[in-house]
Amino acid sequence: MNFANYLDMSAAEAPDDLAVTDPQRDLTYRELAGETDAFANALAELGVDPGDRVALYLPNSTAFVAAYLGAMKRGAIPFPINMRFEGPEVEYVLDDAGASALVTVGQFEDVAASFETDDLEHLVVANGERGHDYASLVAEHAGPHEIHPRKDDELAELVYTSGTTGRPKGVKHTHGNLAANAHGLVRAMNWTSDEVCLTVCPCFHVSGLNVTTTPFIVAGATNHLLPQWDIDLALSTMSERDVTYAFFIPTMLVDIINQGVEGYDLSALETVGVGGSPMPKERIDAAEELLDSKLLEGYGMTETTPLAAINTPDQDVYKAGSIGPPAREVVDVRIEDPDTKEPVGTNEKGEMLWHGDTITPGYLNLPEVNEEAFVEREGKRWLRSGDVARMDEDGHLFVEDRIDDMIITGGENVYPREVEEVLYGVEGVEEAAVVGAPDDRLGERIVAFVVGDVTADDLEAACRGTLTDYKVPKEFRVVEELPKTSTRKMDKVALRDRLE
Repeated sequence: MNFANYLDMSAAEAPDDLAVTDPQRDLTYRELAGETDAFANALAELGVDPGDRVALYLPNSTAFVAAYLGAMKRGAIPFPINMRFEGPEVEYVLDDAGASALVTVGQFEDVAASFETDDLEHLVVANGERGHDYASLVAEHAGPHEIHPRKDDELAELVYTSGTTGRPKGVKHTHGNLAANAHGLVRAMNWTSDEVCLTVCPCFHVSGLNVTTTPFIVAGATNHLLPQWDIDLALSTMSERDVTYAFFIPTMLVDIINQGVEGYDLSALETVGVGGSPMPKERIDAAEELLDSKLLEGYGMTETTPLAAINTPDQDVYKAGSIGPPAREVVDVRIEDPDTKEPVGTNEKGEMLWHGDTITPGYLNLPEVNEEAFVEREGKRWLRSGDVARMDEDGHLFVEDRIDDMIITGGENVYPREVEEVLYGVEGVEEAAVVGAPDDRLGERIVAFVVGDVTADDLEAACRGTLTDYKVPKEFRVVEELPKTSTRKMDKVALRDRLE
């Protein structure tokens, strides 16, 4: 079934309920369904056919949601583009996907008009002067649209990886992936149409698009979208809109903890989701106390749509630092020794592999990458995550680190997260990141970057009192800020570049 049908179902059930908002406007479910119909009609008039690719170079907004679902109703394949990508990166993604239409905003219309790709024929601009005006297209093509039928295994969307370690890769999500992910999250989190969400993670990433936006359409709930990370705007929106659920990545929560929430009424907030990268254990209690809400860690990748593991509101036991049990209704997990490829035992570390309904069928135009990313084990096709994890006796998963981030120093394996957890426990530390630097004698030496009111001596003393000698960083750098990726994750590639 075409995933866009879920919007019309929610609109039929509660047409006057608030669906999506941004700082400029609010749309009810009736209005959102109507706008998506109109945009689908406009695409048909422009000659965009089912199966064509429609690029969304847009910030989080009501226009993003309407264009995304409108393209899907037409049977086209919407794909968001990272708003931090520069001209050549955007041009590469447009060409790789074979985009026939590009939707953007006036702020980026001059850049968008300069793109030269083989298939791009139509430019649609919201609040701009070039190409087709978005508002005019919607107004001129108002009326019902018959949703193009799609099967569960047909392509629904493309989501591109950030490209921090090479060219961005187009991850394929089917209509079945989206439905399994949305229903899985709605069930796991007990979401109903009464839920009120804040979406500040970018919709060009699965954290904004498929942790909140698409599941909340299925739930018939309200979603408040913000175009960028701004602490005060996020807190004021949560206060004024009575937000009950918000999803953040760890660096956002650390920002909130460091600033505080004085002056904001967050009494409606019940649950905070966190994911995208491991949350420092030392900050979990602080976040829950500050926000007076339950903090639930989860785990996912662009390649898992992203639902893979999650702590839920009604589970019996919560364990600090755990991403929760696997989301068994939609996926299976396998933890195997990277060398022998055999399953590891309880509490033993290995690479996580995933199989199930939310797992991507593969990467676009990258057969060699697909061959490396997917493996056959016991008659099943598994996705390699690249993440080192362990499962305890209660079935809870703990991510130890990325395989690529592991530091080999003096012949010993060191996972940076273990060192970072110690650093976060030092008074005055706001953020910490640990990477390996080339070393003629050791192979790699451990270097710690820290933001906060702290000295290198304080940091070394804490590490020497907790870690074995070979895990203690050889160098401590106290800096003003740490580099972040476009999704606000810690950018360890940039940190390694500093060392080189």
